[in-house]
Amino acid sequence: MSWLPESKDHLPLTWWKSQPIYLSAILALIGVASMIATVILGPETASYFIFSYPGLLELRLWTPLTYVLINWPSLWLLIGCFMLWRFGEAVERHLGRSSFVRMLVILLLVSPLLVTIAGLLGSQRGCSGITALEFGVFIAFATLYPRVQISMILFSLEAWIYATVFVGVAALSALAARDWISLMTLMGQVGTAYAYIRYEQGALTLPAMPDFSAKRTEPTSRPRSSSTTTTAKPKKRSPAVDDILDKISREGMQSLSAEERRILDQASDDLQNGRR
Repeated sequence: MSWLPESKDHLPLTWWKSQPIYLSAILALIGVASMIATVILGPETASYFIFSYPGLLELRLWTPLTYVLINWPSLWLLIGCFMLWRFGEAVERHLGRSSFVRMLVILLLVSPLLVTIAGLLGSQRGCSGITALEFGVFIAFATLYPRVQISMILFSLEAWIYATVFVGVAALSALAARDWISLMTLMGQVGTAYAYIRYEQGALTLPAMPDFSAKRTEPTSRPRSSSTTTTAKPKKRSPAVDDILDKISREGMQSLSAEERRILDQASDDLQNGRR
């Protein structure tokens, strides 16, 4: 039995008081609950669930999935969970749950991948928290609905403007702190979310694998030198010539008429010219 049946791809997971509940709402609730769990675990225990390159070398193979569950209490985290619920629901309804889950998994693995690359270059930084995932989902929403008006407190702006402001402020903050790892993961999340939505819209395609078998057989059908390219192939005999040859085999050369002899001579000349 499939966990993500195609027949229910665009339906909510469940209902609560006549309100549809989508996967994004469940993820937002998990994000809020993770704040309480992080406080209960404490810094020392929570460190075993944070992803880092040294931890990966120590075979903490669960950390690429668990780092998003380490969230220290923050008002901004609550706002991010609310955005994940509202904007993630719109993305989930548009893409379908299967595609939405694929996008979340890719976004989940982007930060550990980039931190690993930085670790190979000598950095000891780690990553934790659900903020990057929330940010990626909002970028996906802004890519899908760039002209949608979003109201915040006293004014309304289009989604693409909010996305540009958020990315710009985060990038400037990372640059000011010379935090190149944060800047790299920010760009990775933004680029991944944008590219995934554009791929789902059909604007981007994956490169096709070359057909090596066709390339190996191709040279055998090509002429080996330029001189052979000018050689004309012998013309195929017409049905009239075949009929004349059959008549010769049955009745002999003396049975041919003048017109049949002319056709046969012309075919013979064409064949000889083709072989020169």
